[in-house]
Amino acid sequence: MLRAAIELAAQGGYEGVQMRAVAERADVAIGTVYHYFSSKDHLLAESLSEWLDTFRRGVEANPVNGTTTLDRVLDLLRRTIDGMGAHPNVTAALISGFVAEGEEVAACQEALHVTFAALLGTAFPPDFPADDQARIIRSLEHVWFSALIGWKNDWLTYERASGDLEDAARMLLAGRS
Repeated sequence: MLRAAIELAAQGGYEGVQMRAVAERADVAIGTVYHYFSSKDHLLAESLSEWLDTFRRGVEANPVNGTTTLDRVLDLLRRTIDGMGAHPNVTAALISGFVAEGEEVAACQEALHVTFAALLGTAFPPDFPADDQARIIRSLEHVWFSALIGWKNDWLTYERASGDLEDAARMLLAGRS
């Protein structure tokens, strides 16, 4: 069902994802879709979490590169933004679902935070002060999320959103190795 939602989003963006179409594409009953997902937004938020989990497995197979923490953080952020930028309809649809209200969506938001924080954590050396690392990661998450919303809503270009995220990483990690 998650794959069906992503395929439909690739074709028609947020509006292209309809629960009945997801059921048809996934070859399940509409009741099955609603059994697992309370709404289209919940389905899309879960799809974003699944996308990030797939991305995480890719990073585990091909760890971040760079000689400094900043280099490794930038490598990870570029991979994330480039992956989403390669599929603008899907990204816009997933972000639309992800910013919706509701308990189920909030749970997806928390799961995404945990996964993304762990991913960013792989770019930091073991001796990096834990409190500083947590604050830097949380700040980068906020900029990442804001940049994605700005890009999705067309008040930031893809290049500007990506640049803002890189600028934030550079400022937060200035003077650190």
